[in-house]
Amino acid sequence: MKKFIILCIIFFNIAGFADEIKPAFLQIKYLDNDSYDVIWKVPLTRDNKELNLKIKFDDSVKIVEKSKIVTIARSDIQNWRIYKKGTLAGTTLKILGLASTNREVLLRLIRKDKKIVSKMLSPRDPTYTFTKKLDTQGTIKAYTELGFEHILEGTDHLLFVMCLVLIAATFKKLLWAITGFTLAHSITLFLSAMGIAHMPIPPIEASIALSIIFLALEIAKGDKNSLTYRYPATVSSSFGLLHGFGFASALMEIGLPENERVTALLFFNVGVEIGQLVFVLFLLTLAWLVKSVFKSIDFDRYIKLLSYVIGAIATMWLYQRIAIF
Repeated sequence: MKKFIILCIIFFNIAGFADEIKPAFLQIKYLDNDSYDVIWKVPLTRDNKELNLKIKFDDSVKIVEKSKIVTIARSDIQNWRIYKKGTLAGTTLKILGLASTNREVLLRLIRKDKKIVSKMLSPRDPTYTFTKKLDTQGTIKAYTELGFEHILEGTDHLLFVMCLVLIAATFKKLLWAITGFTLAHSITLFLSAMGIAHMPIPPIEASIALSIIFLALEIAKGDKNSLTYRYPATVSSSFGLLHGFGFASALMEIGLPENERVTALLFFNVGVEIGQLVFVLFLLTLAWLVKSVFKSIDFDRYIKLLSYVIGAIATMWLYQRIAIF
């Protein structure tokens, strides 16, 4: 029992550090007379330390003005004004210090013709040379990675999926439950991201925590005749609508390129689904390994204990999120 509790504590502490991979954001927007406005946003680490990331343009770019760095919502934000005669095509920029981190930088260029170019810079490739042509593949790659990273850093979403795995008694039920959750959150993600529907974020975040508490309670009760156990897809679909608004709130922090809104939204969702699938496969593999090694363990007892741990964490989140209303 003690070993199990220690493992739970280790797992949830590791999960809690997932926000360490939150990407930085660099937007370069054409203004007039060959000048550009630059927004440089670098998230702080979990312990509120600053990341030593610097922007370096080549010598053809003149830095006209830099604002002071301000910290808003756990991110360091700075505005620049730069000048480059002609276009930025052929100009190179590099993110200094990126190679020594586990972060990525989403670069967005808003050109003179209002077209938007998106590119993800990584520790392995911290340099980018601007081109004249639009890069749809860059948008696809950037937003797929954003979706993948968001689901893996979204501990609340992962705990909800974990509960679905624990509740689904058969592979068929699990497949329907995950499919229902996917379709539901995809609908509200699309509606919210396209500006068709809107929900205030604090109540949504609190409701997501409440959805986890509900499933944890169902697991703790273990009533196999309950609606949740008999039809997990119905429950996952209902709560999936709330989770879709949660995904949308993260996406809206960065925004969508106007010329490729549908493409960016679609592949952000693809990234979310890939990350979700990876997590489900990880859980199923882990369960198989544990059952293969510890054949004499009463797994129902430990699953019930795990539900208490999940419920306690979700209850803490609920109180925290209600407090900011």
